[in-house]
Amino acid sequence: MIGPIETLLWMLAAVVKFVLTPSLMIGWGVNWGMTVATCSVGAAFGVYVFFYFGKWIFTQWSRYKKKSQKKRTVFTPGRRRWVRFQRRFGLWGLLAISGLISVPISAVLAAKYHAKDERMPWLLMLSFVIWALILASLSVAVDYNWVE
Repeated sequence: MIGPIETLLWMLAAVVKFVLTPSLMIGWGVNWGMTVATCSVGAAFGVYVFFYFGKWIFTQWSRYKKKSQKKRTVFTPGRRRWVRFQRRFGLWGLLAISGLISVPISAVLAAKYHAKDERMPWLLMLSFVIWALILASLSVAVDYNWVE
């Protein structure tokens, strides 16, 4: 059993680097259920904070851009890749890769491109719960030598 301070630190770790946290927790001897719950709650908190903060930042930025002179949008290679990804996979693609990219990045991308979809924060939280289940289960399987 882990204490409250350690739980908060694991939740923070889940926000910062989600893909590694379940494996680290299992490696430290935390049980499967506590690992899934801690990672899920930490990611949900991170999604909530970064989604609404990102939405606010983009709103402020658009207000600022309207006041200033309009500049031509520059398409960098990264923006081109993201547009190509969005056209190919859309919302479900973002949800599928959300566990591989970090919580802040996926929440800010969701706020930028799917802000009008009211179910977006909930879907993103659900995708992190599913990722926590998968990653914790894989970590337990490797820990018990079920997978070689």
